[in-house]
Amino acid sequence: MTTPGGWGLVHHGSADLSAVREMLLDVHDEVYADSGDPLAGREQFARFLDHWSGRPGFSCVVGYAEREPIGYAYGAPLSSATTWWKGVEPRPDPAFTAETGSRTFALSELMVRAKWRATGHARRIHDALLAGRAESRVTLLVHQSHPKVCALYETWGYEVIGETTPSFPAAPALYVMVLRRGPAGQ
Repeated sequence: MTTPGGWGLVHHGSADLSAVREMLLDVHDEVYADSGDPLAGREQFARFLDHWSGRPGFSCVVGYAEREPIGYAYGAPLSSATTWWKGVEPRPDPAFTAETGSRTFALSELMVRAKWRATGHARRIHDALLAGRAESRVTLLVHQSHPKVCALYETWGYEVIGETTPSFPAAPALYVMVLRRGPAGQ
C-alpha cells in the first residue's frame, strides 16, 4: 500500500468500493466541513458516490501517507446516453458531445485533506487515476466561485469549454473543463 517513504496509491473499482466507502465519506466530510456548500452534506455526497461507483468503468485512486488516507479521485466514462453536455453554453458541436462509452472519462471528484494540500499529491492522485485509461479525453466540472481550482486544472492541461448550471435545487454555476489526451478527443 505505501512505499518505504510512507506515500502510496491504491486503486479501487466498483467491486471493492464497499471496503473503502465509509473512509471516502469521512475524508469528504473533513474536506468540506466548513465549505458552506449546500450540496456537501454526507447524505447528498453518498448518493453521488453511489451513483458514480455503479457506473461501468468506475475507477477510484486513494492516496495514503503512513496508512492514513490523504485524498482521492474517482470517475467513470461517459455513456452514449449521458446528459453531461446538456446545458453547456456555448453549446459544443454535436461531434464534440457524441459519446460512445469509451471516448470521455468524467473525473467526478478529486479532493485532498488540508494537511497535504499544495504538496503535489493532488496531481499524483489525478495522474494515477488516469494512467492506463484508454479514453481520449477527460472532463470535469469546477465551481465558478473557485477560480484558483480552475487555474490549477489549467496548469495541468485542462481548458474551459463552457459553462453550465445543473437543474437541481441549489446547483452552483460550473465551468466545464476538458483535457485532450489523443487525436480522437480533438
